[in-house]
Order: sequence, then structure tokens, then C-alpha cells
Amino acid sequence: IRRFRNIFSTFYWKIYLKKLDRNSKIYLGTQISFPDKVEIGSNSLIEFNSVFSSELPTGKLTIGNNVKINSNVFLDFTGGLEIDDDVVISKDTYIITHSHGYDPRSLPMPKPLKIGKNVWVGAKVIICENVSLIGENSIIAAGAVVTKNVEANTIVGGNPAKMLKIK
Repeated sequence: IRRFRNIFSTFYWKIYLKKLDRNSKIYLGTQISFPDKVEIGSNSLIEFNSVFSSELPTGKLTIGNNVKINSNVFLDFTGGLEIDDDVVISKDTYIITHSHGYDPRSLPMPKPLKIGKNVWVGAKVIICENVSLIGENSIIAAGAVVTKNVEANTIVGGNPAKMLKIK
């Protein structure tokens, strides 16, 4: 029965998303605001109970090919979020692309983010709004709080995240 529900969920989102390419799947419980601003490439998988949210109708979310987003991931695409090919985002990760400054009632200030090819984001990572680039072939260790850009071919971890190793 669960398999049928996941097939139905994928079919549902295929109707409403701007683009959902072949062999991509979106599992049950996924919530997407402004689905007409979301594009997902081929062979990608969105696991259970993920939330893709934007506070503004101008935000865009682009997910490449062969991307795996695990369960309970929160992606904010208010500022624009581009996830390149072959990226893995592990469970319980938060990615934020806007700020309200010091006033939570103010209008959101969009801040775009690009995640390069072949990036692995570990479980329970938080990527803050002032990050604009996660370089290709990088790894973000589980539990890291990323407050600055991540260079390509590096491993970062900790709170705040620091470079641990060059690959």
C-alpha cells in the first residue's frame, strides 16, 4: 500500500510542478509551496515528509539529475536555490535562503544559494542564509552549522563549520 501511495504522490506532483523529469520520485508527505517555481531533473528522489518552502512567490528551486533528498529535509527557496547533479542531502537538514534581519515581522530579504555537483550534506546540517555557494565535490559533516561559503573539494564540519580536510 505504501508503494501505491508513493506512486500517487509522484503522479500528483508531476501535474503541479513546473518540471518533474523521468524516473524522479516524490514520496508521500512532501509539501511544496509555489510548485510552479520548482524544477526537478531526472532520476532524483525526494523522501518522506520533506518541505520545500518559499515566503515569496518569486523564489525558484532547481534540483538537478540524480539528486537524493532524504526524509524530513526543509528547503527554503525564498532567495532561489539551485541544487546541481549528483547531490545527496541527508535526513533532518535545514537550508535557508532568506533573512529578516533583526525584525521577524519585516519582509524577507532573499539570498540565493547554489549547491555544486557531487556534494554530500550530512544529517542534521543547517545551512544559514548568508551562504551563497557550496562548492562541488564537498562534504558537510553531520550536525554542522554552515555560516560561510564552502570551497570545492573540501570537507567541513562543526558549529560553526570549519574546513576539516581538502579532498
